[in-house]
Amino acid sequence: MTYIYGIILRIEINLVNSVYSWNYMHLFRKLLFCFLVHFTSAVCFGQARINERIVIVKEVDSVSKTYNGIFISGSNTAYVDNGSRYTVLDLKRADFNFWNPRRLDSLLLEHRVFPDIVLSENSFLVPRYVDSLNKVSYHKVNAIINELPLENVNWKELSKVYTTGEFISTSNQLSPKKRGFWFSPDVFNFSANNLQGAKVFKAFKYDLKEKLRISISYNENAYNTMSNDDVLTGNDLVVGYDKVRGKTASFNGKTSYIDVKTATEIHFKELSITAWIKPKTIEGALSIVGKGEVFSAKINNGYLQFTSPKIKDHFTKKIVVKPNEWIHIAYVYIPNDKMFFYVNGKLIEEQKAFEIDQTNHSVLIGTNLWGENYHGLMSDFNMWTRALSDDEVNEVYKGGLVSNGEVYSGYAVTLWTVGILLILIVGLILSKAVWGKKKLLNDRKSVHLDSYATSGPLQYHVQCLGGFKILSKDFEDISHKFSPKRRELFLLILLYTLREGGITSKKLGAILWPNFSPSNVKNNRSTQIREIRNIFENYLNLDIVYSDKKWKVMLGEDVKVDIVALQKMMDNIFRNKSKVTENAMPNIVQLINQGTLLPNIEVDWLDELKGQYGNVVLDSLIPFLETKETLSKNLLLDLSNAILIVDPLHEQALKVKLEVLTAQGKHMSVKKEIENFMKLYEKFYREPYSEKLI
Repeated sequence: MTYIYGIILRIEINLVNSVYSWNYMHLFRKLLFCFLVHFTSAVCFGQARINERIVIVKEVDSVSKTYNGIFISGSNTAYVDNGSRYTVLDLKRADFNFWNPRRLDSLLLEHRVFPDIVLSENSFLVPRYVDSLNKVSYHKVNAIINELPLENVNWKELSKVYTTGEFISTSNQLSPKKRGFWFSPDVFNFSANNLQGAKVFKAFKYDLKEKLRISISYNENAYNTMSNDDVLTGNDLVVGYDKVRGKTASFNGKTSYIDVKTATEIHFKELSITAWIKPKTIEGALSIVGKGEVFSAKINNGYLQFTSPKIKDHFTKKIVVKPNEWIHIAYVYIPNDKMFFYVNGKLIEEQKAFEIDQTNHSVLIGTNLWGENYHGLMSDFNMWTRALSDDEVNEVYKGGLVSNGEVYSGYAVTLWTVGILLILIVGLILSKAVWGKKKLLNDRKSVHLDSYATSGPLQYHVQCLGGFKILSKDFEDISHKFSPKRRELFLLILLYTLREGGITSKKLGAILWPNFSPSNVKNNRSTQIREIRNIFENYLNLDIVYSDKKWKVMLGEDVKVDIVALQKMMDNIFRNKSKVTENAMPNIVQLINQGTLLPNIEVDWLDELKGQYGNVVLDSLIPFLETKETLSKNLLLDLSNAILIVDPLHEQALKVKLEVLTAQGKHMSVKKEIENFMKLYEKFYREPYSEKLI
């Protein structure tokens, strides 16, 4: 190939020396383009294409009015996102003296997209190029929320691409991003085995308090409402009352600050800061918050500024802060991506952002590393370890956060209003105290054997049998709000509450965070429990409490938990050999038939509990097979099914089930059950099953 390029170069040099060089050169480049199409097209893309073929059309309107477009006019390009049903490569006005196949391939790779439509006048050159692209693999991708396309999704690997709905990409890995949302899965690697069909990323909206790390309120001093474990030091801080903002902190501009000592271990992959401020002066640099050499968010002569020792300062282009006036400010920082500035809930500017360092220093509110002390009033300071969306910043501006204490309007607060608030607070404290003493309750009554009938699936707020699921008090699925670690922590406390009345901090830390320092274990535990409590506070009458040196799950009377209902009927499903009464057995059978215990969760500590649970269930139910003559056919069928859920190779239970199905005339079901059992037996024991089943 190098030899051929050398010959072509010599020919071109000779043509340049010709009298008619311009005409020859134009013809030569046309011929060269045809030649390169065969030898160099799309070499960057790799594997053989297995999807639909690219379509060549003369007018895009003949296909759709919504598309992603790469438009080429002469030697210039423009990338436009008008939707995402189609990706169009517009070559109608392309200058083919400039756009050889290698340049076209580089353009597609730069945008990490792949066209499914090429717009051209069907020049004889274009079909050859399209034929080469048709040998290239690509992936169809979509991001949805509530089964509808999520608008303006960015992709970590495709920094210039924003999509709405399905689009096409040649990137081997994709990770969706959108402020205010998280995705499941959050990353996907494509291979030759998973190219068929569109890969769908499901989006979920963050709760406003999710990843809220610091939220400052005041009584006589400052405290963090998001963590009781944080160590806060208020230095020369004066807490007072403002008729507009309620309780506020006054910073003297010289020695006042709040030190959040336990925030030393926070590492910011993303960062959001909001606060109400009323500065006495705007002259010079006044730090709202800083963390060592990581960053400082401040005002500087009336401008908003975000800075770090080793990066370029980010400034707003105009003065936005005035002295002696309340204003709500917000900084949202995504390292190596964007910096967003907000005033009174509105985005006023965005800039390119740079990387920030990570250091183990305290978070200082009202000052920073350089002693740039804030002078004025401040209220409702909040800091997240994620990037808030425009809507979320506006929501904080308009309504604040419930946990931030009292926020008042500009009207005077009357004694009557204060009295009503005090009554509500006292009532809340009393109700929480009564609720905290509630025991774990069973939510079903026993059913007599003679009135037994097979029921439909049972609905519980917390489901462990058949798969983990958490439903709100209105039975809305909120399982997605639990990250894997949060889910594991909740289940660990729940199951140990049933088994041993709770779990100690030491044992909990040894299971979930082995090899961590005690301080790291404490910080991780506190953060995760706080986030779990925040979820349940909004959705379900359930709490995690620390009592008698153990962490426990406490349920309200209206909360139904399947494993708790089973525990109530079987004494202790993880430790004791329970004796089940005949009256309770039908209810137990219905519960166990919901499915195995947490089948999709594989963690080491759970294996022991699963084994104990299975042993207790089998020991409790198998004796009833010996009294099958006294049980109805439906109950006997459900009983055998329950045993087979725990032990799929239990021969006695299978034989009873087959007898019932045969008596009911369900011969095809009998045949299917036998075939499934024999396949499972052979797979497990590596030899065929030899006995007669029936």
